[in-house]
Amino acid sequence: MARISQSRVRRFLSRARAATTSKAKGNCFEDLICYIIEKVPGVTVTKRGILNPYHSEEIDIAVWNEQLPTGLRSLHHVILIEAKHWSSAAGAPEVAHFVAKLRARKLPLGIFVALNGITGNRHEITAAKDIVRQALQDGIHIIVIKRVDIESFMSGAAVVRFIKEKICELAASGTQFE
Repeated sequence: MARISQSRVRRFLSRARAATTSKAKGNCFEDLICYIIEKVPGVTVTKRGILNPYHSEEIDIAVWNEQLPTGLRSLHHVILIEAKHWSSAAGAPEVAHFVAKLRARKLPLGIFVALNGITGNRHEITAAKDIVRQALQDGIHIIVIKRVDIESFMSGAAVVRFIKEKICELAASGTQFE
């Protein structure tokens, strides 16, 4: 399976950190996410930075999943990815807005990549972690990926394994722990 170069990951993160505007930081971070997700067999980035006609929603990254046996076979063909290259954890409003995008499109899965994770207490399931729990009740799975996760991915197979583990964690516990 396709190898993920950790030196390349570090370069992406360094470029994002060094960028001088929020937009440039976000674009560099999205480049990193696209690099990693396309290492999953059968997954292709199809759209980036798409605004709806009303300019009320932006989709950071949309991918097409061919559902290959070595990839994300049992997951939906279309997967949306939200990217947050923030110096702090992403909050409940941002996660809720992403859930609303998925709900409006009747998509059962979204990947929320937040450099510093999401807010909330893991033991009491508060803040953004509660939004993830609530979405699950509607059949929407939110997979949260943090910097430490990104830095641990060595191959597309590792990304597939991570996503499968997080989906099982959601099903078994009703939320996603860090």
